[in-house]
Amino acid sequence: LTVPSTSSIHFIPSTNSFHPRLQFTLELSGEKLEFLDTTIIISNRKFVFNWYRKPTFSGRFLNFHSNHPIAQKKGTIFSLVDRAFLLSDFTFHKKNLTFIINILLDNDYPLTFIFNTVNQRIKNLLKTKNKCVLHEDLVDMNVCTNESASWLTVPFIPLHTEKFKRLNSNDIRVSFRSPNKIGKYIKVQKDKCPPPTSKRNVVYKISCNNCDASYVG
Repeated sequence: LTVPSTSSIHFIPSTNSFHPRLQFTLELSGEKLEFLDTTIIISNRKFVFNWYRKPTFSGRFLNFHSNHPIAQKKGTIFSLVDRAFLLSDFTFHKKNLTFIINILLDNDYPLTFIFNTVNQRIKNLLKTKNKCVLHEDLVDMNVCTNESASWLTVPFIPLHTEKFKRLNSNDIRVSFRSPNKIGKYIKVQKDKCPPPTSKRNVVYKISCNNCDASYVG
């Protein structure tokens, strides 16, 4: 919710008077405002966007030496390129590109692999942007192909699972999954509820024994 700066002094007391547990805060934007993954900048009475990263951003991504399919490692680069280019104005593209290259190097990605994958993604983005109108028959053909394709998911085992790529065809797609998952080693222990209280699709309230606070879920 945005309000004029001249009304902000009266706006907060008014909204905070609705309920004592419903309190709003005010953030003065100045010339820029961080919202979700973007920084919104006011420049020459126009909005300019840039990719925003929270102060808690660690720069840790899927390491290149991890036991994952090469397609997932490419997907990591694709995701970063999309954020660097699609969430920012062209004036920030060079700065963001340098940033993601350094991030990938810190995660042990080879420089040649980075450049090849980044170039591949940029070409795909440009191709998608320029392809404004598709032939009707081509669209119908793609829809039919996607609907008729069957997916085969297999555990990823280096030097062995990759042989399944030979099955890739118009009606069969092969995807990989990691045999090791966090849930296999870390179990979330929940207290068992007695039958009268173990109900679904309900709204519940838990009151604190020491104060008047409560939790509604």
